Amino acid sequence: MTKATKQRLVGWVLALLTIFVVVSNEQEIGIARDETVYFAAGDRYAQWWATFFDHGISAKNIEQTWGGPMGGGNNPEHPPLVKTLMGVSHRYLAQKFHILDELTAYRLPTAIFAGVLVLLVYSMTLALWGFAEAVLAALCTLLLPRALFHEGLACFDAPIMTLWFATVYAYWRALDGRKWPWQVGVVFGLALATKHNAFLLPFALGLHYLVVAWRAGTWKGLVTHRPKVLVSLAVLGPLTLFVLWPWLWTAPIAHVGAWLKFHTTHVHYNFEYLGHNWNAPRFPWHVALVTTLFTVPIATLAAALTGASLWIARWKRGESADRERAPALLLGLSAAASMGPFFLGTTPIFGAEKHWMPALPTLCIAAGVGAVWAARVAADFLATRTSLGEVLARRIAIGVVGGTLVLAATTETVAAQPYALTWYNAAAGGAPGGADLGMNRQFWGVAARGVLPMIGWLPPGRVYSHDASPAWGWYMRLGLLSRNYPDAGHEQAGVNASQYAIVVHEKHFNRHDYMIWKSYGTVQPIFVLRNDGVPIVSLYKRPPQRR
Repeated sequence: MTKATKQRLVGWVLALLTIFVVVSNEQEIGIARDETVYFAAGDRYAQWWATFFDHGISAKNIEQTWGGPMGGGNNPEHPPLVKTLMGVSHRYLAQKFHILDELTAYRLPTAIFAGVLVLLVYSMTLALWGFAEAVLAALCTLLLPRALFHEGLACFDAPIMTLWFATVYAYWRALDGRKWPWQVGVVFGLALATKHNAFLLPFALGLHYLVVAWRAGTWKGLVTHRPKVLVSLAVLGPLTLFVLWPWLWTAPIAHVGAWLKFHTTHVHYNFEYLGHNWNAPRFPWHVALVTTLFTVPIATLAAALTGASLWIARWKRGESADRERAPALLLGLSAAASMGPFFLGTTPIFGAEKHWMPALPTLCIAAGVGAVWAARVAADFLATRTSLGEVLARRIAIGVVGGTLVLAATTETVAAQPYALTWYNAAAGGAPGGADLGMNRQFWGVAARGVLPMIGWLPPGRVYSHDASPAWGWYMRLGLLSRNYPDAGHEQAGVNASQYAIVVHEKHFNRHDYMIWKSYGTVQPIFVLRNDGVPIVSLYKRPPQRR
């Protein structure tokens, strides 16, 4: 086995490790409100494809499965790729072959996307900066507490992070002058078929192309440098989206317009940031920067800052890796395009880091490069002051520096689960520090799963399930909650009809505590689910009526 083959094998091992970690971690994560919609839509999509030759193609059956109103059960406001994969996984791995439970089957595709991302980060870093850098970059990508949480959900945020970076990687490789760079167009189409974030990619790729084409031949280079790459993106990207989304087959222009209009006029959900509940523009320009500063492990941030500084220094000295294709510039533009809209003050911020996760691969690659550079500086110091040879000194230094980086990221990642939305890094002061700073504590009602065992110890009764109501039936279906605890209904009517009530703590949900206090005649919960001391879900029991 050659050295190159062994190194490629390491990348695959890291990818498989990532899939295993994500699947293992999501076993303890509750069901997000949005997941329940995607489960149902994915099942319909998979059924449509599985019976394609039975029903054929007609505007009516396409509309019944893929269309309908925005926000409706068919979920036409989001592209179909990931939902279709969820439905296929559930149909075959859970329902037909009984290999996985239903929830794991729905979530498996996003775990696989996470593994693919680690493999791609490793591969690009290996090709440009070296083996040690590649291993550390890949491990930093795996050990991102918030990203690991999102990778375990049957949602689109982790897959678009993967396919965004896959497009960047395919584009960089396509600049080698290959005869027909079809790969970049197809991958871009897969990104478009995953989430609307992909529409930001041309800003990064276009600006990068202008720079490298100008370097290659000034004005002439803008036309003649690698025009087939642009053709591939412009033609195969939309074509791939069209093929994968039957809803576009009947009225492509109108339906694309409806899709984009939904997101450009998206409702601004409530979100707590630095002590204020935000639900309308203008939002603080620094949301993406501060949230990233508080949600990426400190050691990874420090290594990334070192790596980015090193890229700039090497560029100034004319020593950049692969100067013709400028990968460091490409990675920087990729991160900027992903985060850029959140500096405008008008882009919805309610999902925090999940909306700009495509920036994270750039950060992790920079961290791998920065950590190895620091290790080599330390090795040179050791080699000049000890009897250690240069090779041994470098191995020791990379082992110590890299091991410290990975251990630090592992510690924060393990500490964050399964309530990673409540977790903040050491810069914020952990989960308690994040709460003191008024950072968002959670969303989607995911943490409600943590109180299910406590509810199961109580006598049967109706439960006001608050923000977990969309998932309540699923918890019963999966055997995580007895059917003796049905949902009592919504808002005050649901509270009044309940024997038990939960409140998922977010700033804008404070009124639900008051609703319960008024109806129950007590302010005392019987149980409070906490993460590092921070309350995240309270459980109330209606006191016996006085006679």
